[in-house]
This record gives sequence, structure tokens and C-alpha cells, in this order.
Amino acid sequence: MTRLYELCERLVAEMRVWQVAYATFFAAFATFANLFDGGQVLWIAEVYLGLSVLSLVIVLPSLRRALFCTWDPLRSRLLLRRPLARAATRCYLYVLTPFAFLGCLELTADAASSVLRFNLSNVASHVTWVDYAVSLVAGLEEIWRWSCVIAVIALIRLLFRRVWDAPGARISGLAIAMLLSALAFGSGHILEFTHERLQAWYMFSCLGLILAIMAIITGRIVLVMCVHSLYDAWVTWLSTQNGLVTQAFALASIIAFLVWLGVVLLRRQFGFRPPDAVRVPVSLIEVSTRHLLAFQREREQISRVFHRRVYCSIRHIGTTTIEGAIANDAIDVLVLLRRPVLHKEEWRALEQCGYRFCGNAGVKGRLFWVREGDDSWPAVHLQIAKSGNRYTRASIAWTRWLQTHQDALHRWESHKERWVHRFHRGNLDEYMEGKRTVYAEWRRKQLSRWR
Repeated sequence: MTRLYELCERLVAEMRVWQVAYATFFAAFATFANLFDGGQVLWIAEVYLGLSVLSLVIVLPSLRRALFCTWDPLRSRLLLRRPLARAATRCYLYVLTPFAFLGCLELTADAASSVLRFNLSNVASHVTWVDYAVSLVAGLEEIWRWSCVIAVIALIRLLFRRVWDAPGARISGLAIAMLLSALAFGSGHILEFTHERLQAWYMFSCLGLILAIMAIITGRIVLVMCVHSLYDAWVTWLSTQNGLVTQAFALASIIAFLVWLGVVLLRRQFGFRPPDAVRVPVSLIEVSTRHLLAFQREREQISRVFHRRVYCSIRHIGTTTIEGAIANDAIDVLVLLRRPVLHKEEWRALEQCGYRFCGNAGVKGRLFWVREGDDSWPAVHLQIAKSGNRYTRASIAWTRWLQTHQDALHRWESHKERWVHRFHRGNLDEYMEGKRTVYAEWRRKQLSRWR
């Protein structure tokens, strides 16, 4: 539930106001264009296609960041020094998973057709290259549907802002938005049929809902867009084959789905389990001199690890720089390097110091290491990044912002207490996931100043 709770806010927080306005306009116009039955009006289709292509630049980047899974083993660099595991994960994600999703869509379509007694098809009787071209462009419908989700969430967030922080309100808002977007997606296909349009609406709405769930599970909207296009092209190609070939390929896709489902059940999750180092409990305490002394001690130790570097700057960032503030019992240390690629000796030295590598923890441009605390010293969160990049500037500016604005510090402390006590996020991975949304919104507001 933690991911769904944060995802509902992140879909809006990762975007600027004009981007949300564009997503709302695009969702409304695309729905109108798909429901328009006033004859052959070419400009409507051209504007719809142009808005879809433009959404690749305006909506898609923010949508990818919002759906991103923090502990993704590939995109968070968790398998940085494990080439075999990285290759196996890529095969699992980019080969088995798409075929499994094709099987899932096939099962959903067959089940909906059987229940609704719907045997019509929207594939042309004479397939040409135009039909395959349309199938490849069909993946853009995913951005249309997620634009509908963003528009509905933004409206619900505006109407119910007083209770928006409640888990039930956010998850309910996300469920309503996904349901309405699936219905809009289904309605966009009913004009392709002359009979039994209500059954077609139900079936395509189910397919749209399945595709939305796939995007949430994988955290990869581009992968789901490719699956959508591949499924349309696959169905178009199967319509030109005989019944035996169609049944064989449908059976193969269903077997792939069952194999993928078996792997998921054995692993007890899709494949994005956080590292053990971030599953430690979170304890909020008042920052004292102990944390400042721990940083001095840690700086001396880390400077010996990077003593061969021409440039190495070690900074203390975060709330633990402010004595008397409420923070997690762990200090955040930022190491600035001109080239943040660790050599074997440096990697080995950090492991000997007790650090464990945890990827980038959902933040592009850094390497995240964790060392657990003991009775005398707090835990250490070591973040290695390139000097002067966007993340390092944001981290330093965030620390100065908390040091100079007491009201911002108090709001930040109240957020932390609510995450830990009210929402029962006692583990570090869930705690960091909650902080990411607020930090991303503040960072988005500050980017325009730095530019």
C-alpha cells in the first residue's frame, strides 16, 4: 500500500502546473476524438495524433519518474557489479515479462468474450501495412489513459485537499482514476463496431485496466507501451493465419504467463525487493552533539578511502546538521567527486568499513551506501555523486533551506513523524519513499531558480 499511496501524489507532484493542464486537455480532447462520430473529419485525427506525439515530450518524462520503482534492480543500479545477475534480470524483465503480459491480455480478452458472449473483432478483413502501422502507434494510447488518471487525481486532490493525506483518500482516488481511465479507454474503441458496442466497451475497459496495472507493477510505462503495440500487431497478424496457428501462439503466450506467474509466486514479489540494509527500523530522535561528532569521525574515515582522488569534498547534509531538530538516527554524508565511478580498491575499502551498496535509492546521479548503527554511533547514509550536478546542488540547497527557515524545518519534522507514527512506516525503505515525494516537489520548484 505504501507504493500506491505515494504514487497517487507523485503523479501530480512530479509535474508542473502547466504540464497537469496539458495532460487534462489532452485527456479530454483524446476522449472526444475517439468518441466523435460526425463523419470523416480529418483535422480531429491530425490534432489527436499531434497531441499524442507532443505528450512524449511533455507528459512521458514526468510519468516515467512518477511510476519509477525506487528499488528497481536495473534502473537503481543495484546489480552494478553483478553482470550475470543483471543479464538474467534483463531477460526476465524484457523477454519473459512482455510475453507473459501478452498471455495475460489474451486470457482477459478470451474470458471477457466468453462471459459477455462477444465474438466480434475490430481487425480489418483485408490486412495491409497500414493496419500494422496503426498497431505500432497504438502504444501512444497509454499516455492518453495515464493523462486521464492524472487529470482525475488532480481534480480529486483539489476537491478533497483537507483529507488528501489520509491513506484511504489517496488510494481511493487512485482507484477511481484508474477505473475512469479504463472506461474512457474502452469507450474509445466502441465506434469500431456496428453491433454489441456495450460488450465491446466492457471488454476493452478490462484490457485497459490490465495494462494500467502492468505499468504500476513494472514501473515502466515505455515497456507497457511496447506491449500494447506488440499485442495489437500480434492480434492483427493472427487474424491472417489459420485456426491451428492462432491456437498454438495463444497457447504459447498463456504458458509464458503461467511461467512468469510461477516465478513471481516463488519470489513472493515481482522482482524489486529492497536491499536488506534499508529494511532496518526507523527511530526518530532529537539531533545532538553525538551526530555532529559522528560526522567528524566519518569524514576522517572516508577521506582515507578516497585519498588518491585529486578532488574529494565530504559534506554533512540533511536534518542531522541542525542540533535540536527531529530526525532519523542516521547521518547523511555527501561525497563529491569529479568522476563518481568507484575503483575496485575504493569499493573494497567501503565494504571493509561496514558499508553496503544499495544502488541509487530512486535518485538519479548518486551511489547510495548504508552502514547500520550501533549502541555508541548512529547509522550512516553515504551518498556519492558528481560535484556540481543537479542532485548535489539540490541536496546542499535543501540543507541550507532547512537551516535558515524554521517553518520549513517544522513542516519537515511533522512529515517525518506522520510517516513513522501515523502511517506505521517503520522501515527505512518506506520512510525514504515517503520523503521522496515532498523532496521532489520542493526540488521541482527550485529548479527554475537554478536554471
